[in-house]
Amino acid sequence: MRICHVITKPELGGAQLSTLNLISSLPKDKYQVSIVTSSAGLLKQKFKSLENVTAYFSPFLIRPANPIVDILALIHIFFIYRCRGFRIIHTHSSKAGIIGRWAAFLYNKTQCWLKVKGERCEVVHTVHGWPFNDYQWILVKRFYIFLERITAPFTTKIICVSKKDIETGLKYRIAPKEKFVLIKYGIPLYQFKNSNCNKADKKKELGINNNDPVIGMISCLKPQKSPLDYVKACADVYNKLPSINFLLIGDGVLKKRCKSELSKSSLNGRFIFTGWRRDVSDILDVIDIVVLTSKWEGLPIAIIEALSKGKPVVATDAGGCRELIEDGVTGYITRPGQYKDTADRLSSILKDKDSLLKMSREAAKSIDESFDIKAMARNIDNLYRSFGT
Repeated sequence: MRICHVITKPELGGAQLSTLNLISSLPKDKYQVSIVTSSAGLLKQKFKSLENVTAYFSPFLIRPANPIVDILALIHIFFIYRCRGFRIIHTHSSKAGIIGRWAAFLYNKTQCWLKVKGERCEVVHTVHGWPFNDYQWILVKRFYIFLERITAPFTTKIICVSKKDIETGLKYRIAPKEKFVLIKYGIPLYQFKNSNCNKADKKKELGINNNDPVIGMISCLKPQKSPLDYVKACADVYNKLPSINFLLIGDGVLKKRCKSELSKSSLNGRFIFTGWRRDVSDILDVIDIVVLTSKWEGLPIAIIEALSKGKPVVATDAGGCRELIEDGVTGYITRPGQYKDTADRLSSILKDKDSLLKMSREAAKSIDESFDIKAMARNIDNLYRSFGT
């Protein structure tokens, strides 16, 4: 069965890593897999080197809205569909989700006009967090809702990674209930559960030259993740508990602003920007508490990874965070935009070592085999086969 996955940009992010892991885990004897994505991104080489996967890189598939370039992307992707005759089109992320599905709609219409029997493709879309949220200008939000509504009728199934996203889709009447299916993210659990990292060496490599506790956030530095709130929370914690180290793993458009905010505080020597890292599993070994300050989310893979390592998580009540964190047991849920809430929760954990140890044990137990990439691939395999193609 020929399948094509479409995602906007091959950058380091939850949607991209999930798609990469999924494609790598689908049964090679059942599927011929292709991927269509942008021609620029940190993960381009990873997608390009996937075994038994054909990668197409479109120069027109870009993140910023541009009507002319977006139409060119749609035409380009349509012709890729026509050349390969895919039986399933599976789109990911907001931009590729719209363009990729409309290209599939045109493909199916063309097959109908040409009277090609049995060649219609099924269209699947994974919502890695909806493109609309409460922080947008109301007209922008309504426009994205409109786009999702008019695209849903020719989408066979809409996969959501959290219950919250299904609730949101139903609330805004994106599609009827029967069109949604819940398939949560999976990670390579064995990599996180069986790490052999030398903590002392890793700390030294990161620039930590003491044995004090470490707080960390793994995130793209963009408005959605609100990294400035993390920097402010760290400064607040440091003022109360100066013997703490802080890590920010990631990069993005807000890095300069984060550094500017950091310069106003007194914790420069205790706060480390690592940039993007490929050794997140090892870095988590040296972190004691993980933080996420997002304003909106789907289901954060960073939280799944942290909990699997037995790291308590203090995260904002965004998207599916509450579905992963049991408040007061495996971490704490705080209010988005309220960095002092985050700081207070971090301080309370750090002041009580027994509480930290107990939360660590509960965190590790909260991530079972249902969060493994094999389980995710199996669920999507079952969905594909349910189409009977």
